[in-house]
Amino acid sequence: MKILTLWLGSFGFAINKLLWENNLLQDFYFYGRNKTLVEIIKDSREHPNFFPWYKLPQNIILIDDYSDIISDMDLIILAIPAQNIKETIKTISPFLKSGVIILNLAKGIDISTNQTIYWLVSDLLKEKSFEYAVLSWWMLSFEVVSGKKISADLWINDIEIWKKLLSLFENENFNINLSKNITNIELYGSLKNIMAIIIGYYEAKWEAKSSIWKYFVDYLNECKKIISLYGWSENLDFGYYSLGWDMIATCFWNSRNRYFWELLWLWNTSKQALEILESENKHSEWYETIKAVYEKVKDKSGFEMTKKFYHMIND
Repeated sequence: MKILTLWLGSFGFAINKLLWENNLLQDFYFYGRNKTLVEIIKDSREHPNFFPWYKLPQNIILIDDYSDIISDMDLIILAIPAQNIKETIKTISPFLKSGVIILNLAKGIDISTNQTIYWLVSDLLKEKSFEYAVLSWWMLSFEVVSGKKISADLWINDIEIWKKLLSLFENENFNINLSKNITNIELYGSLKNIMAIIIGYYEAKWEAKSSIWKYFVDYLNECKKIISLYGWSENLDFGYYSLGWDMIATCFWNSRNRYFWELLWLWNTSKQALEILESENKHSEWYETIKAVYEKVKDKSGFEMTKKFYHMIND
């Protein structure tokens, strides 16, 4: 299986480390848009922004142009922010081979279409023969590269392809569960980012723990109604790592979402806080997600928390 990972971010780096561990003799292609960064990593085999202490093996091939190879790829891993997926798929669509697997790592809602990535890719590739998969976790990429024990959920319709992907990624430190509910991964995986900024806000105000859990449950109930607006089932299943583990970790651990509120309480504006995140190479997926969700709920009752935090951030 020929494999290409798109974008040289921390999770792309981590996923290639996993691929190499399980497939020592296979070559993998790893694409970056920044030619200078690609050359730096080619020379040092280290990622200067994220992992200056870990060297990628030589069979992970760094490239800044995929035009000559993409038509041969069997698996393309989207290790890119949700808001960049639309243009990326449009760019590569004419060159994809029949039956290619598109594996998405992002959790977000495309702001231009207000779609989850599954529906976005399905629409963009409706004339193509392809398989869509999503691999979802809550973890620090640092912990993946360090070899800590991690679990994740993988969703794909085809069980045989699931087995192939399982053999590519799973090892003694990386356990993968077959998810039967893409809603839990892609939509709740996005909505929990909004929950994290809500929790961060009330923690910064020194609210009582019991009060914070009340807000947690209040927003969960809003989430169920938001899910129905996107045409999905309202069912929650906290047995999946991508929902239960991800939601708790993002809301109550040291996540980028909660860090945003720390920056606000240090007297930064929303714009300044976002600029600080970007300067630290941290994407703020939740910011686009809350804008997309607000468009769904702004004229409807029963979504007070979503509306409140949208206006707090944007007004």
